[in-house]
Amino acid sequence: MGPLRHILICLAVLAGVATTAQASVGLPRPGCSAALNDRVTGLCLRDAGVIRVQQGRGGGGQGAGQDRENLTGRTTRAGRDTVPAADGSPEYVVLVNRGQAAAAARSLQAAGATLLRQRNLPQLGQRMMFFAFPRSLSLGQARAVLAGPAPSAVVDLHHIYRRSSGPRLYHAAMLGDDPGRACRIGRAVRVGVIDGPVNAGHPAFSGVRVIRRNVLSAGERAGSAGHGTAVAALIAGSSSAGPLSGLAPGVQVFAAEAFGSGNRGDGGRLESVAVGLDWLMGSGVRLINMSFAGSGNQAFSRLLRLSAGQGAVMVAAAGNDRSGAAVFPAASQFTIAVTAVDAAGRLYRQANYGRHIEFAAPGVDLFVAWGNGGGYRSGTSFAAPVVTALLARRAARGAVSLTGARRYLRSGARDLGPGGRDTKYGYGLVQSGGC
Repeated sequence: MGPLRHILICLAVLAGVATTAQASVGLPRPGCSAALNDRVTGLCLRDAGVIRVQQGRGGGGQGAGQDRENLTGRTTRAGRDTVPAADGSPEYVVLVNRGQAAAAARSLQAAGATLLRQRNLPQLGQRMMFFAFPRSLSLGQARAVLAGPAPSAVVDLHHIYRRSSGPRLYHAAMLGDDPGRACRIGRAVRVGVIDGPVNAGHPAFSGVRVIRRNVLSAGERAGSAGHGTAVAALIAGSSSAGPLSGLAPGVQVFAAEAFGSGNRGDGGRLESVAVGLDWLMGSGVRLINMSFAGSGNQAFSRLLRLSAGQGAVMVAAAGNDRSGAAVFPAASQFTIAVTAVDAAGRLYRQANYGRHIEFAAPGVDLFVAWGNGGGYRSGTSFAAPVVTALLARRAARGAVSLTGARRYLRSGARDLGPGGRDTKYGYGLVQSGGC
């Protein structure tokens, strides 16, 4: 073997070793600033414009070991309901006990993933980490990778959740309240709303205490204020607001503003929803309205379970896809799933259905706070806060648990479908029993 050939072979071997080391150990890129160096894993957290993903073993073929940004045309594209990485591929979320976060990050990076950012959820004892995966790493493989070093970890796509508002229309006077009488709550009750921005200056909130927290990710633009304002006012609208008076005036509203606006429409990333939920729990809020729906998600499922374990009672809209799919958060056993009916007790034509549906509430042609005044809207989004408001009234008379809330709502529900609980109306139409 000639000297030149010997040198070339040695250089090739050394190059292969260097590439493998970079892919499996996760060495940060040269030139990564200290501010971008992750202290947990040693990875370089690049900003969204220059995300780079190292290929792990098994990438193979042309382009293996290259940055993902050079393979944009060959990666899986993020769907409409999934947060995209800079190259258009889907982001993945890992939710893990904080003590196992470092091991989870190292294991995924060794498999070729890049850590984009992370968020601590101190009240729930969790860390959320967001990754971009190489083509060689599937979701199932990622779960297998984490099973040993981080058994508490769950990994899923980073989904976007859509608010469950439907087309215009809505009116409700079916709960048993005396016409024209506002059932003001005398005892301070904290009610959380995870939604879009709330216009605290709307006339419906005159004299109402509204505590707002923007929980959007860095760089996200806030969504429109219509939906969140309508949902919050249905619960807490001032007793002096006339037709826009809420069903539980006197409560304190804690608004976690988690829905942003982008080229995929208004939606709430799981990241933002989780931070909002953690903030509400840390603020002592234990009654929470969730008027949005999206894909089932293991990380979200755990967050709901942890929150319920700390005493949260969460009310969720069934969704407006006219589908029997088990959408989240309504399909979780730790939320109370609410569908919408019209003034005649007929199911809202776009409402989802399924075994998880528990109760029905007015949600068609409801006059709600919108813009600087009011308007008619329909959707399960607007039925959920009706139930939340009734539970707020109940909470004003003493603490309410998830089991207690279900028992209370069942005790007064008026059956609308076949005898007993069914997949469209659940236990039936909720009733207030008066103030």
